[in-house]
Amino acid sequence: MSINLKEGEKMDQRVIKTKAALTQALFKLLENKTIEKITVTELCRTAHIDRRTFYIHYSNVSDIFEDYQDQMSFEVYQALSNAKYGAEGLLNVFHQILMQNYRGFKYLCLNQQQHLLVEKLQKMVFETLCDSLLSERVAEDNKVILKYLSSGLIDTYVYWFSHSDEVDYETLVKTNKKIVQANLELLH
Repeated sequence: MSINLKEGEKMDQRVIKTKAALTQALFKLLENKTIEKITVTELCRTAHIDRRTFYIHYSNVSDIFEDYQDQMSFEVYQALSNAKYGAEGLLNVFHQILMQNYRGFKYLCLNQQQHLLVEKLQKMVFETLCDSLLSERVAEDNKVILKYLSSGLIDTYVYWFSHSDEVDYETLVKTNKKIVQANLELLH
């Protein structure tokens, strides 16, 4: 797991290891509790880190989620900006990143902490779709279609994490492909 460091922190292996331990401890505790019920003391005990070390990096437990969201957002940005994708390639990259970060994204969604990440992801997917599918002179209604598509696509994942007992992952992937294809047919 890569960790984004706050400004001024050295890219020190100890910092990376500490943040990773705190993130993993948070995910472990989230298996049985909501984020509001997790204390710094409990988190530190689970991560085998003292409270003073925790407060060097974070001011509260939910700050770990913010750090994680920034990291996940950066990962998606790098993947999307490194190459031009068609709609199917974009979906494949997105599915791959989602599955690599399954626990974190799931806990963000289940704890209602995903809003900033969702906004960033929607914007990135929209910009990537515009760059890869549209020419410079584009009808505004095509941008509306891609905005609708990118927002809806991300929302399907958020919905799925809350309803995974009703919709399996393969169904989600197949449905998203159909949605993307149907929306792309609207472009002119």
